[in-house]
Amino acid sequence: MNYPKVSIIILNWNGLENTFECLDSLKKIAYHNYEVIVVDNASINDEAVLLEDKYGNYISVIRNKKNFGFCGGNNIGIKKAIENKADYVLLLNNDTTVEPDFLDELVKVAQQDKKIGIIGAEIFDYFTKKPVFTNAKLDAKLKLERRLDYLNSSKSWWETEVISGACEMIRADCVTKYNLLLDENIFLYCDEIDICLRAKHAGYKIAVAGKSKIYHKEGMSYGGGIKPIPVYYSIRNRIYLARKMLGLKESIVFYSLFFPARFARILQWIILRRFDLIDANFCAFNDGIKGQGGKWIKKSGKIGNR
Repeated sequence: MNYPKVSIIILNWNGLENTFECLDSLKKIAYHNYEVIVVDNASINDEAVLLEDKYGNYISVIRNKKNFGFCGGNNIGIKKAIENKADYVLLLNNDTTVEPDFLDELVKVAQQDKKIGIIGAEIFDYFTKKPVFTNAKLDAKLKLERRLDYLNSSKSWWETEVISGACEMIRADCVTKYNLLLDENIFLYCDEIDICLRAKHAGYKIAVAGKSKIYHKEGMSYGGGIKPIPVYYSIRNRIYLARKMLGLKESIVFYSLFFPARFARILQWIILRRFDLIDANFCAFNDGIKGQGGKWIKKSGKIGNR
């Protein structure tokens, strides 16, 4: 087997224990030609120092002076990987663990077809070990519908509309030729939808390697459950993507379905007295319609956009 160089990028933001476990699992992989770049997004308590002390030369640590979000932080790592002459760039969530052969399987499939621009793994829940992703489709509201269509499939790989953002390996020449960096206006959430749609527009396939498996502690970054921050970004960014990606007819369908669905959810949150989620929802509406992107921050006692 040919072993092209893979740069594995892990973004750390106040998630030291998860990052430790992720790196410990990576140290057991069988693949021979890879590097690990850890981008620390201005974590507190000198987490970058603790990572360097524990893993030494196994990792290269980039220390950001502020939190650039998932997209901005990963872009810094991607640019470093391109500078290091990587053939593939692998964005791996820090709240994942991997099987020893996961990278071999990703590369093996990617090498079979040069039109595969982005490839990912099958995803299993870290705690229950149940499958949660083999492929995904987008509905008219730009909502990502995860599926298990190919569970236990005999195929070595298959195409999908969108990959899971927990593990996405991108061809480096695809990045350089089409500027396939993450859109930093998105900041976090829905970034995988954007980059997969852009890659497909450029003529590339989006694929899943059927024998590559990872385990994801989904929602751990914000403590699990329904939280205002994921609600805000998932709503605002879908409006942003509609403005960016959709034509007139698609936009009409999107808005005619999206806003009634959101107001129905608001009614549910009123009953549950989740006024924090309602506030996040309306802030997302406001910023999305205005085309405001980037980081969502609290300002003057109200939640707003910088």
